[in-house]
Amino acid sequence: MYQKTIRNRFTLDGIAIHSGKLSNITLHSAQPNTGIIFRRVDVDPYEIIEAKIGNVSNTERCTQLKNMHGYTVSMVEHTLSAVRGMGIDNVIIDVNGEELPIFDGSSSDIAVKISEVGYLQQEVKKTYLHLQQKIRVEHGDSFLEARPSSMTSYCVSFKNEHKIAYLSDQTSNFNFIENNYLTDIAPARTFCFEEEIMYLKSKGLIQGASLEHGIVIGEKKIYPNLRFHDELSRHKLLDLIGDLALNPPFHARIIGSGTSHYLNTLFARELLNNLI
Repeated sequence: MYQKTIRNRFTLDGIAIHSGKLSNITLHSAQPNTGIIFRRVDVDPYEIIEAKIGNVSNTERCTQLKNMHGYTVSMVEHTLSAVRGMGIDNVIIDVNGEELPIFDGSSSDIAVKISEVGYLQQEVKKTYLHLQQKIRVEHGDSFLEARPSSMTSYCVSFKNEHKIAYLSDQTSNFNFIENNYLTDIAPARTFCFEEEIMYLKSKGLIQGASLEHGIVIGEKKIYPNLRFHDELSRHKLLDLIGDLALNPPFHARIIGSGTSHYLNTLFARELLNNLI
């Protein structure tokens, strides 16, 4: 297997969910062994922020990266998920501000464009790191666990911790051999609970949020209608793929429950320390 980059560049724009500002990203092809790199092109000269676990600076309601000069880029997880999920190894992502667009709360817009422009197979072999022993990271009642495996697979559960009467626990499974990221995972949208909205807005978060940008779980129903019966756990899985894309490609069986960006990135650090 060989490394891949996108065949042609493309640009997408939309609302940044937390700042409420317009934002756009442009994805460019990149040379072998580049990995995933963000460029803040709203500053001159532009600032490079590498998509590496060591650059994580904040995990409140999204994943934020920071470079050595203090420049940040946030809401990276959906784009990283699409890039890793669609099998792209090397890409440069230009962003014209501190926050990437939320689009519809999923990674579909990016994954679809990657599918449309296609990929270039490069002349350098793709390598995977491997896990030698089981690892587990816990935070409260939530956990993430990795087991040695010859491929990459996920089993992620959403727990109805708010005890909403009509809502059940959900579990989603995915692997890159039997499943299709574009149709099975990318459409799953982010979500929040209606009771959290005013609090989050008071903290300066979700200033650009609307029902066009994700799911709201109300006391009596969900707005808008779900795309999958297990869309909540599928989105948790989508986020996890994105946060773990801050590590090099790896093979492991990943199992998690009650995941969050904080737990995901904590786990990514422990995982990296145990991959060879």
